[in-house]
Amino acid sequence: MKCNVLLGNGRSETVEMPIPEIGSTEVLIRVLLCGVCTSEYQTWLADYGKGMQLGHEVVGIVEKTGSDVKGFKKGDRVTGMIYKGYAEYTKADYRLLVKVPDSLEDCEALGEPLSCLLSGLRRIDSLPCENAAVIGTGFMGLGMVQLLKYKGAKNLIAVDVRQESRDNSLMFGADMAVHPDEVKDIYKVTDWDQMDRGVEVVIEASGNQKGLDLAGQMTAVHGTLAITGYHQGGPRLVNMELWNWKAITVINAHERRDQVHIECQKEGLSLIEKGLFRMKPMITHEFALDELDKAFNVMKEKPAGFIKAVIRMG
Repeated sequence: MKCNVLLGNGRSETVEMPIPEIGSTEVLIRVLLCGVCTSEYQTWLADYGKGMQLGHEVVGIVEKTGSDVKGFKKGDRVTGMIYKGYAEYTKADYRLLVKVPDSLEDCEALGEPLSCLLSGLRRIDSLPCENAAVIGTGFMGLGMVQLLKYKGAKNLIAVDVRQESRDNSLMFGADMAVHPDEVKDIYKVTDWDQMDRGVEVVIEASGNQKGLDLAGQMTAVHGTLAITGYHQGGPRLVNMELWNWKAITVINAHERRDQVHIECQKEGLSLIEKGLFRMKPMITHEFALDELDKAFNVMKEKPAGFIKAVIRMG
């Protein structure tokens, strides 16, 4: 089979490898497509990634099942907690798989990012709310915009440095969209005489220091700040004095329990099936397996029209 392997320092190559052998509780999956995720960018870029196989946002077809597999058969279309997805075939434990509804297109069924969004949202107790903000409206931010509106957020503020990202957020349900430098003072609390200002629920989805700084400023006294951005490339600094006296609830909105991911993927696929979440218009670019380096570069550069890319096999 064809498989992408990292060479290190922002390079990869497509090579021939044996089709994976499966154990008794595993299934062999023929990969249809695999999303390109920011969380793997640093691994692709670094020297330590040499020899690794990436790809964890897989949609595929069951080709073979182990002797102890239950509930799945050859021909089932699946997503789930699946790894080494930049390949024609991969494998996974059947207990970490979710069947894809027949009505969904392949690109709508990226289970892992769906579960990242929904598991993060599950941890926010203060929904619905009058005021909410999403800082950073790339793919994950736009997903959060949709889910916050679904959960009843009324005045939803989207913040991003890119005009196109702000325009996208309005199309996906935000009530207003502003540049970080244009956030009104009424939505910030940075001093004791501003106790009546701020936003009840703030989602930081930028993954950078400036976005995190603004998120801390915008969170209201006793508000909730959920860190959804995937922070890479070194430590971050926070204004703990500000966070302390505002008595805010800070949530690391990432999930590491596989079964929670599976529950959230099922919920997310159901929302798409019911027309309550739009995945398809956020998948804007497709690349072939041997174009993974190009896909990562496009993800970094964000040309006009870009939200998210997938690698499609064959």
